[in-house]
Amino acid sequence: MDLLQLELLSLWTALVGYSVVCVLALVGLVFRRRPERTTMALIWLSVLAHTLSIGARWVRLDHLPVGNAFEMLSANIWGLMLAVAIGYWRLPRLRAFAAILMPVVIMVMAWMLLIDRQDSLLPPTYRTVWLFIHIAFIKLFLGCAFIALGIAGIVLLRAADIGRSRFASLPDDKLLDARAYRFMALALIFDTLGIVAGAIWAQDAWGRYWSWDPLEIWSLLTWLSIGLTLHVRASFHTRPATNSLLIAGTFVVAFFTFFGIPFVSTALHKGAI
Repeated sequence: MDLLQLELLSLWTALVGYSVVCVLALVGLVFRRRPERTTMALIWLSVLAHTLSIGARWVRLDHLPVGNAFEMLSANIWGLMLAVAIGYWRLPRLRAFAAILMPVVIMVMAWMLLIDRQDSLLPPTYRTVWLFIHIAFIKLFLGCAFIALGIAGIVLLRAADIGRSRFASLPDDKLLDARAYRFMALALIFDTLGIVAGAIWAQDAWGRYWSWDPLEIWSLLTWLSIGLTLHVRASFHTRPATNSLLIAGTFVVAFFTFFGIPFVSTALHKGAI
């Protein structure tokens, strides 16, 4: 089996696995039957298969596969699913969050499959250690924000009186709110480090730390949104449902920043140059 065949087989194995995880999570929530061990094993096996696919593509192209839209979406799906895997493992009482987050992953998967899976060429500006540092921190940020979104989704569904009985065994809203707050605080830290690493990379690559291009502007808006979410909760002691709405809104801003701007911007720094 050559590298291309290994890449494709591993990728499709991962995507099918993610789809089955989504079905198991939703069915488990609706019918209150949660094959948690099976689900967790399938999540990890799918993430490992996706890792193998990205690794095979990396070796085949001889560069980190983040040079076009397909590769960026694949890498982001991998990062989100790694966050789900760790959260599912480390937060056994909150595993219902998977039913809220997996449809988001499936949506991004569908988008990725509509894009041409062409090989990329990595520009010279990407051949720096700061690219790896920047991407690592941004993946950690998105992962923390994603888990916070899943927890916030439980609070919002309870507030809307949707599936309240199915969430009855979970901790109360105040405890969920506190847990989501911690994940958002981590998200702020990792986003800050990611922006700093990106600025250093920009200085090394283009001779400026910041140029107010669309992606940089939206990165700043994302950072400010996280800070506002944390500040409102800490200063005004708002209700868990209000805090959860703020978390959801912040994730929408972050999603547009990292899944929207790189694909519509024509500026030099667009996440793919």
